[in-house]
Amino acid sequence: MAVATEPLVDVRAASRTHGTVQVLAPTSLTLGPGEAAAVVGPNGSGKSTLLRLVAGKDEPTTGEVRVLGLPADRARLRRREDVAVLLGGLSAYPDLTVAEHLRLVASAWAGRHPGPDVETALAAAELDRVRDQLPGELSSGEGQMFALATTLYRPARLVLLDEPEQRLDARWRAVARRLVDGALDAGRALLVATHDPDLRADLARRGRKVELAAPGPR
Repeated sequence: MAVATEPLVDVRAASRTHGTVQVLAPTSLTLGPGEAAAVVGPNGSGKSTLLRLVAGKDEPTTGEVRVLGLPADRARLRRREDVAVLLGGLSAYPDLTVAEHLRLVASAWAGRHPGPDVETALAAAELDRVRDQLPGELSSGEGQMFALATTLYRPARLVLLDEPEQRLDARWRAVARRLVDGALDAGRALLVATHDPDLRADLARRGRKVELAAPGPR
């Protein structure tokens, strides 16, 4: 008999209210290994808020959010090695190069990091040309791709991405979609808030869409 496994993400009728303003209407979703969910909706519908709840950076006003079998705020502290988050940009060391940041990630998770090696990862993200540049020397698109590549280079089971396509032109967006597909092929779960129709379609094929509506007046 098959044994039921607990989902990596389990959101049950979670909502978030700031003061008298509901910034996320009650929302439910589950996400297992190798599954993707594209969070879509107009500005103000709560896409970033939902990701913050799953990341444990905020708490629901109603409902429940569990990650890796724990309340999301506890998972953030006790299971941080299993969750990679890109919300609002990457905190980078200004005096480490692009390649050195990836080497730091590989070193930090030595023994758990499955690869590929740094040079292969840089080539996959088309960042090998800027491997020896500092974060402050990158163009806007290069900086966003650097943030995405660094986040995905962590050996996390769950990856949360908030509009990874921002500041990327058509070529870079195609690269980003390949990186996201590679993460799913590796068995990771991805929860991605996105306005990009191609990325949204790719994620929906690998899982589902979570459509949020802008909350109305209370």
